[in-house]
Amino acid sequence: MTRIRRERTKSAAIAGAVLAGLLAGAPSTAVAVDAGGDPGPLGRCDRVWVKNVYSYKSKFFGKGPVYSDGPGGKMTLTKIEAGEMGTSITGTVGVSVKAAVAEAKAEVSATAQAKATWTSSHSYEHKIKSNKYGNVQYGVKGHTAKVEKYLTLPDCSKSQRKTGTVKLANKRQGFRYWETNS
Repeated sequence: MTRIRRERTKSAAIAGAVLAGLLAGAPSTAVAVDAGGDPGPLGRCDRVWVKNVYSYKSKFFGKGPVYSDGPGGKMTLTKIEAGEMGTSITGTVGVSVKAAVAEAKAEVSATAQAKATWTSSHSYEHKIKSNKYGNVQYGVKGHTAKVEKYLTLPDCSKSQRKTGTVKLANKRQGFRYWETNS
């Protein structure tokens, strides 16, 4: 009988703390008692805006002309134009480039940046397979990702969700080579 009374007293005290926290509008620090009698956190969310960048994929972003040569032989490229490529977001998502770059640096690549620039003095050489045409373009080795912004509600559901895509520039730059039949 004493053990049951202690558990009821403990449960009543925790229930009182939960009710007081909810009435006072306290953040989700209240606890609930599970079937085993141990306290655990309530599954309550706060009403906050969340910005999220996810689903990263490596991608080459070519900038400027594509140089072609062939069929067969050797391709030599001695100069390209100076240029730049910046991180960009499509869609009306409400997430800034600065925020997307910061999240990408933390999650996928420490070399993510808002803008990549390069000079005009570069050279490149590649052997072309016989009966094929070689193609070369200079650019940035970055990432594409999905981006979203939403409001979390007290029941943990998402509201006013907006989505878009982001092209993330990177400090890694260089030539991309590929071959075609014509």
